[in-house]
Amino acid sequence: MHRRARIGSILRAALFFVSATSCLGAAAYSTGVELRGQPEVIAGDIIELQGQRLQLDGIDAPDPGQRCLVEDRLYDCGEVARTALLDLTAGVEVVCRPLGPGPGGSRTARCFAAGYDLSEGMIFTGWALADPTTANDYGAMQERARRSRHGLWRGRFVAPWDWSAGKRLPEEGGG
Repeated sequence: MHRRARIGSILRAALFFVSATSCLGAAAYSTGVELRGQPEVIAGDIIELQGQRLQLDGIDAPDPGQRCLVEDRLYDCGEVARTALLDLTAGVEVVCRPLGPGPGGSRTARCFAAGYDLSEGMIFTGWALADPTTANDYGAMQERARRSRHGLWRGRFVAPWDWSAGKRLPEEGGG
């Protein structure tokens, strides 16, 4: 009986240790050092700040080279989305809080320009969509952007996650 109690104590201690180190690992991302400065804008949802590539949390914007349609004309909506993020970050300090690993070796982060949530700004302007694979609060704002025909919502487009998977507008010769 004494042996079982000792094994139980060892198992509880091991579980506590694993839980504690898991929490510490997650906390390192969520409460890690804030990154500050003027970012290099890579895409409508990716910046580089202090040498770190950061994916804006909760959104997906058109990739560079992605084409969309407005008034029967194709245009590079990926470049327009990148320009929209450049506008939101121009001349102000950006502060990012890394959250965890992101795609392609990046880190996911919540980023703010002069206190304004950049993910929210990209959804509001219509140049990014709420990422359906993450829990976020951007659905209502995205619906307002759609109803107001902001950004991408002025014409036709393929959702960025579908475009990355190879889907194209019929006007591009894909589909």
